[in-house]
Amino acid sequence: MVVHFLESDGGRTKIAVLSGRLDAAGAAQVEPELQALTDADTAILELSGVDYLSSAGVRVFLTLFKSVTQNAKRFVLVGLQPYCHEVIKISGLDETFLQKATLEEALSGSPSRQFELPSGSFTFDSGSGDAGTVEVLGHIEDVLTSRINDSSIVSKTFSSTEYSIGLGALGPGVEEVMPYLGEMMTIGGTMVWLPTDGNDTPDFLVPAQDSAEVVIRTGFNVSLVGPFNEYAEFHSSTEEGATISEIYRGLFDLARNRRPDYRGAIGLAMRAEMSAVYGSGVTKSPILANAPANGRMITDTSNFSSWFEFDESPRHHDVTGLICGIGLDLDSDLAAFDAAQLAATFYINPANMVSSREMLHNHGVFFSPQPLGDRPLKLEKEIARVVELGDFVDMRHLLDRCRIVWALVGVIYIQDFHSAK
Repeated sequence: MVVHFLESDGGRTKIAVLSGRLDAAGAAQVEPELQALTDADTAILELSGVDYLSSAGVRVFLTLFKSVTQNAKRFVLVGLQPYCHEVIKISGLDETFLQKATLEEALSGSPSRQFELPSGSFTFDSGSGDAGTVEVLGHIEDVLTSRINDSSIVSKTFSSTEYSIGLGALGPGVEEVMPYLGEMMTIGGTMVWLPTDGNDTPDFLVPAQDSAEVVIRTGFNVSLVGPFNEYAEFHSSTEEGATISEIYRGLFDLARNRRPDYRGAIGLAMRAEMSAVYGSGVTKSPILANAPANGRMITDTSNFSSWFEFDESPRHHDVTGLICGIGLDLDSDLAAFDAAQLAATFYINPANMVSSREMLHNHGVFFSPQPLGDRPLKLEKEIARVVELGDFVDMRHLLDRCRIVWALVGVIYIQDFHSAK
């Protein structure tokens, strides 16, 4: 086992380049040497020359990770070969370690990627280079015209809708759920929904595994497909927080200058500290049997008040929120997207007329305030912690004027909208 040391940023970043077999013997050899990384602001292990990894080597990584990150410093694994990456994965640590494909990517992910905007600061860390898309099941017009019928309902497993929003319900069969279809979202392995049973009380289920009988019944669902391309930590510039609309606008404007893969649409998931929650929700199941007698959409002014409830003042203050959503930048040229698919996905909510520059669709589930985990923060781990430990408060379709003081955000730069098969 051979180790070479490099430095960057005047010694604030230390790099250990390893080559050989990181088995029990190799781990025992390099562990003392790697202690030289623990005083760095960023510690990087360059592993493209390591062709074998065992649990002994994984333990070395984990010990070093804990030493480096206990003081909010950064630890990165670079260039893992496929076999070694698989060892990390089956050890259950794939989401623990920050991993980059190249040394250049690891170095570019430093805290210098911070941008100050009037709404607040965004600090970015790179994610996957894979193209992200949005899968649309059904058509929003079927919801707005209240023409959902038995054939509209599709059953989806929990694992197939990791991050999604739409209209849905839980129940043993299609006939049983039809009267209760309401706002729904999936995040962190959880399905949360607002039954249209008149009680205005959300329901949820957190399964440990998929089941053929316990499935999500949905007549309209928008799912984020693919890994996050980038992560951002957002800090509001004011104590009252920035609106969801302002956060999207910041991401849109920054992406236009920073991201060659930006096409005018993003999907996101957030773990957010929310100072004010404004929500809305459909109050009747938009099925054919409930269609308005006047033949107009449920969002029409003649029907809206009898079909929707919405908040004119905050429903909640100072809660931890998990948010999933999609947004269109109306300042961008959206010709790259299929117009029919955009029409199937987005709609105008009369209670949500905040900005003419973006069209947003977000759902959120709220918990009593939750402490953050250990840094460096990982979005997926933070979402899982909140789901596991948080006290459930509520779930709503979010109005754009909701306010957020801090958020950890996963962003997908959407390349395509397509129909679910």
